[in-house]
Amino acid sequence: MSISSKLYKHMVKALSKVLEKGNIPQPDKSEPLELDENSRLNIIAWGDPQISCLSPLRSARVFSACRDIENAKGKFDALVLLGDITEYGARCEFKMMAHLLNSVCDKIESVFAVSGNHDIRLRNYKKQLGVFNKFLASVRGGVTGSGEHYYHSTDFKGYRFIFLGADRNCFEGSYISERQLEWLKAELESAPENKPVFVFNHQALKFTNGLPMTWLGKGQWRGSVGWDNDKLRDVLESRKNVIYVTGHLHYGISQYTYEDLGSIKAVNAPTVGVLNHGSFDKLSQGLLLSVYDNRIIGRARIFGEGRYVDEKIKNNTFVIEL
Repeated sequence: MSISSKLYKHMVKALSKVLEKGNIPQPDKSEPLELDENSRLNIIAWGDPQISCLSPLRSARVFSACRDIENAKGKFDALVLLGDITEYGARCEFKMMAHLLNSVCDKIESVFAVSGNHDIRLRNYKKQLGVFNKFLASVRGGVTGSGEHYYHSTDFKGYRFIFLGADRNCFEGSYISERQLEWLKAELESAPENKPVFVFNHQALKFTNGLPMTWLGKGQWRGSVGWDNDKLRDVLESRKNVIYVTGHLHYGISQYTYEDLGSIKAVNAPTVGVLNHGSFDKLSQGLLLSVYDNRIIGRARIFGEGRYVDEKIKNNTFVIEL
């Protein structure tokens, strides 16, 4: 038995012990997730599970969030993981995440993911790309890229989905090469007309979604894409109604969750696995995006508790006019 398999079995046992002790509450079933049958597309967006071989609590929080999906009325079109799926990029951590997701994949048609800095920064870049795609391939409904890059795109139910990813190891930011930027520009130009384009990336743009304050205020670049930020923003602004959805900030639902930047609509999802910062610091938060012809409605949910975020919290519901 490989070391990875042994560690995975240890993680499963540790998760069982946490659940037996009742340290992580399970979601209430009285307010289940529901689909709006009038919408064109229904997406669940989760930031940063950060499954760790050293912390069964993170696995337990994602387990609880999955139980909320299990209780849902109807089947969602997509679940998008916005990077930092793991803490150390270990195979056993990816295997645990796949195990958790496969328990609810009858409620989700397709599972997409972008890589985060934690997924790749401690690993051989090229080998880790294979590990990442193997993880997605092991999830029922998981959608992988070509295998050549972390970035890729697909047309999903009439909408262009674009997934960005670092072109080399970065500790916090995301190196986005000129080659990827040219590719992105072409993808935006060829996307279906008169429809929004969804661009998923781990890191937010500089000075958006409350940065740098939402990254504890440490430097103007911290928490953002990094040195390639301005080039990326220029490309994104070349297309109308780019829905730019990110994670990374670990910031609870707030006034910074959604920001209208003109052609770019910046959405940042809180973490479903680790601690959320900000005044609304509930665990296991995430977003639901319901897509219509002329608008997108976002709803914030505490998946770990099985309820939507209270109306008194800013951006508990937000509307993106198209």
